[in-house]
Amino acid sequence: MTASAGDPLPQSDAAAHRIGEPSPLIFHMFAALIGYQQALLAAPKAHDDRFPWAPHLRDAARALDGEPDRLAVAREIGARLSTMVAGLERWQTHPYRRSLADPPVLWSRGSTRLLDYGQVRGAAPEGRPLLVVPSLINRAYVLDLMPERTLLRWLAARGFRPLLLDWGEPGVAECGFGIAEYGSERLLPAMRALREGAGGPVPVLGYCMGGTLAAGLAARLPEDVAALVTIGAPWNFDAHTGLSGGLRAMLRAEGPERVEALLEALGDAFGAVPVLLLQTLFALVNPMQMTIKFQRFARLPAESRAARHFVALEDWVADGVPMATRAAIDLLVDWQIRNRIISGGWSFLGGTVRADAIRAPTLAFCGQTDSIAPLPISRALPEAVPGARMIAPPTGHVGMVAGSAAPAQVWRPLADFLDAHRG
Repeated sequence: MTASAGDPLPQSDAAAHRIGEPSPLIFHMFAALIGYQQALLAAPKAHDDRFPWAPHLRDAARALDGEPDRLAVAREIGARLSTMVAGLERWQTHPYRRSLADPPVLWSRGSTRLLDYGQVRGAAPEGRPLLVVPSLINRAYVLDLMPERTLLRWLAARGFRPLLLDWGEPGVAECGFGIAEYGSERLLPAMRALREGAGGPVPVLGYCMGGTLAAGLAARLPEDVAALVTIGAPWNFDAHTGLSGGLRAMLRAEGPERVEALLEALGDAFGAVPVLLLQTLFALVNPMQMTIKFQRFARLPAESRAARHFVALEDWVADGVPMATRAAIDLLVDWQIRNRIISGGWSFLGGTVRADAIRAPTLAFCGQTDSIAPLPISRALPEAVPGARMIAPPTGHVGMVAGSAAPAQVWRPLADFLDAHRG
């Protein structure tokens, strides 16, 4: 039995198949306490015209008559913390478990597999090949999350043959890989195998960091790419000054050499950069996000479709992967701190990547509320590609591929674009 908001928490264990916390749990709990402490301290100034209310709360704020009752604010904070904990416990004990099986493997090398979604149940016969490149940081199955929310199976039923480049966890063969080696030793051979079977260039879809790699492929080997679609692909890391920009400024203040030395030390100790560090960096981008989303989850009916979807996404978030040390340095130091993609220092697939060298028809989805690749960071790619088109759906990073509005806002325009550029 799970708890509802405000109810005592039952003394039950986490589901056997579930990681029992949103990692790093101690950070999330501390962020909630600090955030609400700041709210309590700021309460006496809430009626001041200069108070930095969120836009959607300004009208309600005008109705305040004098200083808020700080005891009432403290009670509300206590209730919200209790609701957050109730949501955490409900997720930990929820019975949902992902049941989708991987499709057949078309090609593999090391820990990387090319999964053929043209062979899943319901796939259209003789589907048109589409290479799908996910991020190196998280599991690829966010694109095949659950039966009612799977971009890849949706595309397969509509005349495409998605082939997902599942990087897997870095093994012995990949432990020394940087991003360049992932390109030359994994992405390129998979593309060659796919192109050989297709008899010509194929369209490429890239999500998150995978979109950046897909753009690098299109820039360096334009003869291989028939069309390019990116979703939430970061490109210019100097283009944003919000929370993620503040984190980046802190890293730059430390200096790229010190950050690189830290990553190398972690790699030496653990064999790769551990999941915990990557999850902490994601958490730092929006420290209160976990608090708010688990409060919302606690208020959902436990067996509702929305609750199942929430659990599926949180299971994916918790199911992180370590990163090869050199690849982590490339991402966090060369891309994030030195901004080498824009400065002309990103060497990939045998040469320097330039967005204006992309000749394939290009469509980029850049989420308006994306906190992982904020709009100023992601729109730099379509702005630099000749003739590229950009769509900015009113959603976040994961919402573009697995959110409730994704089919209307992203999936259908994506399929229409690929249909219009069959070659």
